[in-house]
Amino acid sequence: MTTKHTDKTAAELVGQKKAEVKDEVATDLAKDAVRQEARASTGTESDAEPTAASRYLGSDEIMLWAPLLEMGVDAFEERVAEKHDHVIPEEKVYGLLALERNGQNRTPYVKAMMKRLNLKREELPGGGPDYTNDVTPVTKL
Repeated sequence: MTTKHTDKTAAELVGQKKAEVKDEVATDLAKDAVRQEARASTGTESDAEPTAASRYLGSDEIMLWAPLLEMGVDAFEERVAEKHDHVIPEEKVYGLLALERNGQNRTPYVKAMMKRLNLKREELPGGGPDYTNDVTPVTKL
């Protein structure tokens, strides 16, 4: 089968277009590599470690998991642990941590999630003036 405007077959035309597309893609990749190298050499791109929030994409879609925060402390700690049969994904644990920190901010819940995610105090999302609202009594009164 030949086309109206040329004597080339459809297979020849496809082969020609394929070569043109490969050349365009190679050019685009080379341009991107040069841009990235320029950003890195001018200091406009950071070599810093990613933040905790950027490591846990999808942590903002958390409301379906929110009822877990209403469990008792012991049940919650067991449920959040990695060795549980139905493991909660890390991004959802991070979302629950943000939800707890912006809500009741209870120490045992926060510590259980920090332990699961291996987070430091500086890496915690949201919350008030300190990293938890510790409500354990100081005295027996």
